[in-house]
Amino acid sequence: MDSPTSPSLWLMTPGLIGFVIAIVVHRKLKHQVDRDKVMQLTDMAELFPNSIPPKKVLTDQGRRSLRWFRVGMGVLIGNMLLIIFLYR
Repeated sequence: MDSPTSPSLWLMTPGLIGFVIAIVVHRKLKHQVDRDKVMQLTDMAELFPNSIPPKKVLTDQGRRSLRWFRVGMGVLIGNMLLIIFLYR
């Protein structure tokens, strides 16, 4: 069975949706940091290795949002792997 030359739009749609979810949640996460937890940190370098705040300084809402960020990124990466597998 010959594979098509380029992925069709229906195959890329879940990855695009996952990307949009990840970007929107990433923007929201910076506003969901508990200031009291940040003040308790002894080493502020823990906050800067990633653009995503660490889980231990997020509010409860932020932790739920972080889960959605991971779901969105998982859908995007899974979709990319599926396209690579189907179109190699």
